[in-house]
Amino acid sequence: MAEKLDQKQTVDFKELLMSEVIQSEALINLLDRKGLISKQELLEEMKQVQLSMQKRST
Repeated sequence: MAEKLDQKQTVDFKELLMSEVIQSEALINLLDRKGLISKQELLEEMKQVQLSMQKRST
């Protein structure tokens, strides 16, 4: 049987989303700063991934 979650240990969706955004932005900045990938390359890859995901869902 499922256990009831402790409200002190749960985070709301906004907090979880902000954490993900902060982590992503930090990784993007580090990759760009180290010259491993440019922000333009990242945007192009994101578009490709999005298109791929849309094709799979149809």
